[in-house]
Amino acid sequence: MHITFVNAGNFQVQRALYIAAWKVWFKRFSDDHYAWREGKIPVHYIDKPLHELIANNYRFSVEVLTRLMVPWSYRDRPQASDEFLKLNPAVLRTTQLLCPDTGNNIDAARLTDQALDYWDSLTYNEQDLYLNFAEARIQADIESPSDENCILDDGGVEIIGDDIYPPIIPDKDASDDEFIRALVAWIDEDPFQPLYQRQPVGEAVSSWHDRLMAFFWPKPRTGYLEYTYSASPLVYRAGLLMDLVASGAEWTRDDKVLAEKTASEVFMFTGMPQREVTWQNVQAVLKTALDQDYKSTAKMNSGWVYLASLATSCCEGKPDALPLISWNSRCSSSLISRLDFLLVEAGIDKLGDRFPHIGTVPGWGGTRPRTYSLNWPSGYRSWPTVFEAGKLVQKIVHFLNTETDKNGKLKYRQMPLAGGETVPWTSRGVQLVLFFDGY
Repeated sequence: MHITFVNAGNFQVQRALYIAAWKVWFKRFSDDHYAWREGKIPVHYIDKPLHELIANNYRFSVEVLTRLMVPWSYRDRPQASDEFLKLNPAVLRTTQLLCPDTGNNIDAARLTDQALDYWDSLTYNEQDLYLNFAEARIQADIESPSDENCILDDGGVEIIGDDIYPPIIPDKDASDDEFIRALVAWIDEDPFQPLYQRQPVGEAVSSWHDRLMAFFWPKPRTGYLEYTYSASPLVYRAGLLMDLVASGAEWTRDDKVLAEKTASEVFMFTGMPQREVTWQNVQAVLKTALDQDYKSTAKMNSGWVYLASLATSCCEGKPDALPLISWNSRCSSSLISRLDFLLVEAGIDKLGDRFPHIGTVPGWGGTRPRTYSLNWPSGYRSWPTVFEAGKLVQKIVHFLNTETDKNGKLKYRQMPLAGGETVPWTSRGVQLVLFFDGY
């Protein structure tokens, strides 16, 4: 059972996801977090860009909720129209709500009894799954056609531990690799306090190992173990698709179905719905990733690059192959803010030829956007940036796995797995640490 968005090319999502988002909206943006079953949300059908609606305090509206359900290219179009509400009578019922500011009744909506019965029929595990998907819509990079920021939640958080000075500052003339080595040491020693909704989660941690163990997404209850469990099938199926691309074989009907279903599930998991999720686009993205095609015109944004990062996980340790990371606003903020500080402290005032193609990705929330002293280029929707970021992270992996202390022992603890074992670090493990660090 699906809900249809008529102003987004008839894009559809599962009804359970929309109901879960309704519950999350009450949790995040309502004064009464537990009123979601009978509570009303103002419609606020307004023809303005998403960032303006959020800036004008329309977060708690059917309009903003609905725009977060559709692909980024539709998010500046009004969505909660009368036609939308009439087309989805099994989920939403129109009503009126007294506006506290004007004292007048305004258009609103609430969940139908049918929607509530459907939600109650789901198992708790199913409910938790859809609540995670809905929460991811808020926590992910909120992309839209506009270049303006969309700060839905958690903006303006101060960096905790930003007064920890890096243990190593390379010389001004040092190679890029030496600055990467210094960054690895800095992250290892820098205390990190996980946050959720502006509140600390657990104790502050330090070291790459402990940072990864503290990872959660999209909320604290989905920790490193639970996240890994959920992501594992996606990594596996994306790897199957990459093997198909590498073989050069013609795709069968089953292969094409696998591609479209896997990509759709990846975008649901990450909270970044996409349009044109066709097997041809999936194939083009994976071939671009495999061939490291800097000039590719294949689909590229935070959602598609996450798919590419999962698919290239199988490239770890293979000669001439490059595992990619999801170069999103969090990972870019982490690496660029730290490299920026190290370079400036070393006396460098212009990037010049350093770290070519490493560029910023817009994102807002937590400590983002961060202020940089050097003029870093944009790396948004850029395949060259993704490839260079992958190479940079491979150097981080190398230092984590080979650096030794004065006694000849490995300087950094190995990467923890969700099952309790430890193994050499991989690009995927580094990505999760950077993702958390860049919040």
